[in-house]
Amino acid sequence: MRKFELFLLSAILFVGLALRLYKIDRPIADWHSWRQADTAAVARNFIKEGFNPFIPRYDDMSMQANSLDNPQRYRFVEFPILNTLIAGVWSQTGINVTYARLVTVFISLGSIVLLFFLVKYLSGLSVAALSAFFFATIPYNVFYSSAILPGPLMVFGILGLFFYFVRWLETENWIFLAVSIFFANLAILSWPIAFFFLLPILYLSYEKYGFALLRNLKLWIFVFLLLTPFIIWRIWMMRFPEGIPYLPFILNQTNIRFKGAFFRWLVAERMGKLILTVGGFSLFVFGTLVKRSKKENFFYLVWLCSLILYFIVFAAGNVRHDYYQIPLIPIASIFMAIGTIKLFNLPSAHFSKFLGPVVALILIIFMYAFGFYEVRGYWWTNRPEIVKAGMAADKILPKDAIVVAPYGGDTAFLYQTNRHGYPLVDRPLQELVKNGTKYLVSVDVADEGIQKLAKNCKLLAAENDYLIIELSENCID
Repeated sequence: MRKFELFLLSAILFVGLALRLYKIDRPIADWHSWRQADTAAVARNFIKEGFNPFIPRYDDMSMQANSLDNPQRYRFVEFPILNTLIAGVWSQTGINVTYARLVTVFISLGSIVLLFFLVKYLSGLSVAALSAFFFATIPYNVFYSSAILPGPLMVFGILGLFFYFVRWLETENWIFLAVSIFFANLAILSWPIAFFFLLPILYLSYEKYGFALLRNLKLWIFVFLLLTPFIIWRIWMMRFPEGIPYLPFILNQTNIRFKGAFFRWLVAERMGKLILTVGGFSLFVFGTLVKRSKKENFFYLVWLCSLILYFIVFAAGNVRHDYYQIPLIPIASIFMAIGTIKLFNLPSAHFSKFLGPVVALILIIFMYAFGFYEVRGYWWTNRPEIVKAGMAADKILPKDAIVVAPYGGDTAFLYQTNRHGYPLVDRPLQELVKNGTKYLVSVDVADEGIQKLAKNCKLLAAENDYLIIELSENCID
């Protein structure tokens, strides 16, 4: 690697790191706090209750995940790799949300490195540097690169898989194949939607071997070692049905697939407004039209097709949650880079050589200006009282207390109390008390039912924005 390339990559990483340190110490009460709280809770319980990645537990004892009672707090979704990394850091630093966010930050910086080298091999230094820069600086990606979510880890795994699989096809060195298998498992176990992004691997294999790939023993070993850990994990999960969230709704709830709302949300609202904005989306579309180099061939387009297939299959999930579009960022960054460079090098016979760069720069400025405007609120703590009430509860209540912290099912409030319990009242309050729930923490102080409990039960703390109440069967009507 030449000194200039090293300097360029280092500069991009520095910018990426600096941006990701913005409000890095914010509590888990920002955008998509419920999903972040569940992920962080598993890591925290590894510290508090002992490390066992095969039986992950979070704080929620309610039935909201799948209508099954979950007193053991099982949390079986992705294999807890990110949670384990965070717990490992916390074992040295103490439980602190800043260090948990930094784990995601450095995973994202690793993705920048992998994207740079992958694109440099296929498309050259200019496209690689600009792709890495876009990945490092898109405001949407900056936020999610410091969120406590498994998506960035899956992206890191996918990029590592692509890079080392390409290197293996080039050299047939077993080490590269082994490393690509490692990254494939990292991606799939972190977030199983990674299976969609095996389509480019199939394309690369066909491009190298043709239909003879079906007789290639190394590829069959690759597939076997790719699938086995995931299958074992899924079989093991079935032993804990109460800990498996009900997920079929993310496929096609309300039959939204291919309806007008489906295209509006994904194309206009998410890609054209939130993530890439009108500027980045224009560069992205233009980049898809640019003639491909021999090394690129159809790889980027197949990668894009795998993303589109993922959007279609998990239509409701992608419409409902904007973090489902995290896998869009790498391939979008590549096509934006290709489109930008093409605008800087338009053929003078048909285009103005002056206007091309100007248009590119205007679109890039629009992307950052509009993008930050759309996501600036993601870092905000919209209800700081849940953090304040949680800290008070953590000081007042016994360490083994089971609490009710109603927050519409969002576990962020429950997480702040550092206790197990219920983020909503999913059964009669008397039943919760009989089962050992002795405390209620509420930030809805004006609620009539909460005021009645505060009057009849023992009031442990009362502030303008929260109440902490000790419950008993005698004080509940």
